[in-house]
Amino acid sequence: MKKICNFRKAFSLVELVFVITVLGIVASMSADTIAQVFKNTIPQKATSVAAFKSELALEQISNRLSYALPWSVVFKNTNNTGIIQLGDADENDQTDRVVEWIGTDGDSFEATGTPGWSGYCDVQNSTRTLCPTPGSSLDNIGTVVTNLGGAGLSDAIVLFKTDNCAPGGIRYSPDTMGMNSQAYDNKCAFAMTGSTGTSLAMPNTPKVTADMYGVAWSAYALVPMNERDINQDGTNDVFDLELRYGYQPWRGENFNTAGIGRQVIATNVSVFKAAQNPVSKNDIRIKICIKQPIGGGTTDFISVCKEKAVIR
Repeated sequence: MKKICNFRKAFSLVELVFVITVLGIVASMSADTIAQVFKNTIPQKATSVAAFKSELALEQISNRLSYALPWSVVFKNTNNTGIIQLGDADENDQTDRVVEWIGTDGDSFEATGTPGWSGYCDVQNSTRTLCPTPGSSLDNIGTVVTNLGGAGLSDAIVLFKTDNCAPGGIRYSPDTMGMNSQAYDNKCAFAMTGSTGTSLAMPNTPKVTADMYGVAWSAYALVPMNERDINQDGTNDVFDLELRYGYQPWRGENFNTAGIGRQVIATNVSVFKAAQNPVSKNDIRIKICIKQPIGGGTTDFISVCKEKAVIR
């Protein structure tokens, strides 16, 4: 009986060498592609992180500034001197400066069913020492301020919304606001001590009143801190931006007073600028730039800038 064998043709050595060569070429091309993709991803990630940090900082700043009294927003030096109206400042000057303002107390306005203060003063039916404020529950203001870390109603002040008080338009030092023992002539702000229910108690001295008012218990300041050189070129190029709050300029305190609230809202800030409409003072434009390291290097950074307008 004849045995039949079936033979299958195998790869020759040449064919194997050819296949291995082709696979090597494809592998090298894939490795280069993957490496290039990874290389491009690193700066993209740094850009995204810097953009997120800038947006977050702007959101926090704009939320606070939306409650600012228009005439109270000023530039200052870090030693609390050199007051400049924001609308008069050179917005192209990138010198690190402090932006300070007084914010109306939105918390006591919104925290209860009946607002702590309604914002309306019935001047037609007011007396020299008393102004009705319908729709208010002034006693709640002290409770809210205390819950937020303040000293209750003794920290709070009433600010009439008028431009007819104090010279120069900068009106929140103890003297210009009448918080000292001096006369209250041409003052539009006074302490809330003695106010209760729906009645604003006012000092028995000459003053400027209006039918619209706000209540404030804190000033706020954005202060550049911890300037440093991160790209190792011998020049400080970034700083941290710190929000300070819980202090009362009308009681002689300032943003450098010990024990006040402090919160870092952005690190590695390279540019922080603010500009205000010099006429209406109802809008403020903020710009912030943040540097973010690329990969694990200590000298390679990418900078992202964001701007936002705050309309009040």
